[in-house]
Amino acid sequence: MEESCDTHLEAAMTVAFERLLSTWGLDVWREICYNQSQADLVMASNAEGRQMRTSNVNTAVRVGHRGRIFTLVEMLMVVAIIGILMALLLPMLREAKIQAKFVRWVAFNRNCSNDPTCVVNFNFQGNGPAFSTPPPGDVLINSASGSQNSDFKPELYNGYLKNNNDPSAHHNFEWVRSGRFGRYKWALRFNGADTYVVMPGTKEINFTPYTSFTVLCWLKFDKMGLGDCPFSKSLWGTASDASCQYDLYAMPWSGQFGQGSFDVDVFTTCGTWPNTEVDFDKAGWVHLALRYKYLETNASGDAEGEITVFINGKALGNYINITSQNPYTAAATEWKTCADLSIPLILGGAGCYRKYWSASTWDPNDTSLANTWVIKFLFQGLMDEFLVYKRALSDGEIKGHYDMGKP
Repeated sequence: MEESCDTHLEAAMTVAFERLLSTWGLDVWREICYNQSQADLVMASNAEGRQMRTSNVNTAVRVGHRGRIFTLVEMLMVVAIIGILMALLLPMLREAKIQAKFVRWVAFNRNCSNDPTCVVNFNFQGNGPAFSTPPPGDVLINSASGSQNSDFKPELYNGYLKNNNDPSAHHNFEWVRSGRFGRYKWALRFNGADTYVVMPGTKEINFTPYTSFTVLCWLKFDKMGLGDCPFSKSLWGTASDASCQYDLYAMPWSGQFGQGSFDVDVFTTCGTWPNTEVDFDKAGWVHLALRYKYLETNASGDAEGEITVFINGKALGNYINITSQNPYTAAATEWKTCADLSIPLILGGAGCYRKYWSASTWDPNDTSLANTWVIKFLFQGLMDEFLVYKRALSDGEIKGHYDMGKP
């Protein structure tokens, strides 16, 4: 009897698998639903010890145009096989979807590098032909290669990973393989204590109120402290000498969710957006863009421009001008100082006058950049893409950057 059961179970498994492959479709589901009730009758009869004739079984449970039989055992095997296949296929499908997004983003990012107005493109993937597998190293390679200026040298705008506590020591950055596209995308972890990235070249990123520009980046905040600065080309000081070309920093005391918004400094204007409509505690990866669009020169000879911040491809709308309320960071009456002193663009912190922000380390007789500035308001979180354009990208282009890069 035991041998007979084993034989029957083996035969049932074989039949179930064959039917799953050869007759899968709506008719099968109809057979399964019908045969379940019929099989219950057969099982009840067997439990009472009655011997069912083969002809009776065929008559009781044969349905469908193929005239095949489904028993309860077969149905259970079908369900088990489906479960196994789903358990195997779903992770593979998810992985394939992530990989497809990554491949699409790679192609898009390379096209960005060929844009003649793109001067900085950090993809955080290294410089290998297929985007390197090992961590990219101690330098962010600037892949922008299509600049319209014949004397443009992209290597001057590479990003160098630095230790803020000891410039001569090795940095404390961590490369993590958990960017927007999982294991395919590298990201750089800023620790919020002593990590920042600096670009030595300044010529191509020294903008004026008469020149448009756009800065874009992908970030994941660990926290949003007051002033935490993803990027800046500034010297924060006092109302009489602060110098800001452009920067963006956190303002954690505002926002719909009580977890923060952003301020920006662009030349002589400080603007804030009190409500981003994004819950940064839950948002994960966020796409930020700062755009300045030169409009015209007014009757006084001054430039009129438009400042816009985008989050996840969406413009935040009109900002609140708080320049007069924020003299220590934004009343940048001498924004040209950034160019005159060759203030670099940095990622992960804000450039500040050392004489104000670290007076004990300042030497009034030393005019070097290292003595002039100090890096404060360090960003804590992940970054895995950063670009700068020498033009004002359209709303559609910025939305395109978000759509092509979103996880």
